[in-house]
Amino acid sequence: MTLDNGKSELVYQGRKAQRADSRQRRKAILEATLRLIVKDGIRGIRHRAVAKEAAVPLAATTYYFKDLNDLISDAFTFFVEQNIDQTRGLQEESIAAARQLTPEQLASPEGRRQLIQQLTRFVLSHIRAQAANRDNRLVELAFKNEALRNEQLTRAVRMASQSTENMIVEFFDLLQMADPAAAAQIVHGTILNLEFQVLCGAVSIESPLLERAVTMMIKGLIPARAEESPQEQQMVDMQTA
Repeated sequence: MTLDNGKSELVYQGRKAQRADSRQRRKAILEATLRLIVKDGIRGIRHRAVAKEAAVPLAATTYYFKDLNDLISDAFTFFVEQNIDQTRGLQEESIAAARQLTPEQLASPEGRRQLIQQLTRFVLSHIRAQAANRDNRLVELAFKNEALRNEQLTRAVRMASQSTENMIVEFFDLLQMADPAAAAQIVHGTILNLEFQVLCGAVSIESPLLERAVTMMIKGLIPARAEESPQEQQMVDMQTA
């Protein structure tokens, strides 16, 4: 998997499939692997179990994936490929919102307030959509946990995470922030934590706390004008509360 400014070129490790029917069978194996991870976790992934779940001969799984690590790594790559559009959609919405405002508007309290409100809405929608898809979040967490033990998967997970952060960095570059990479770490980490809090039931998906946390994060990251007075800053904060 190679990355370029948030765009992913996904590279699979197992044996390639040339014919259409072979590609379909390989896809069925990867889909079955993801379903098994939801039910049993990664430790439940075995060639025989995957073949049964995919309704293919055992020889098919061992043909495409002689090594279980290749199967697990390719299942993660397939998972990222299927789900990356959601994160890219958040990036595109955020960049579009920022580009709608002129530099002068961005520098004004009203422009900053408008941008904070839009970004809060976009991020909340993203978190709720992600948390609502419980199976995908279980798969994602299972892969991240396994990556601590599996060096091949570690590289894939790290690069996928970097891809997401690159998308966020591009947005903060647009705002000409002093340290877009640090801002991206804060945003990505906060989103993942809030998704987990919703997923495990610690925070309701409609809880006001969710919105307050996202708003506070964004307010802290979107720079105010250097000449903005404390009174103006307080007014913006009150309007976006």
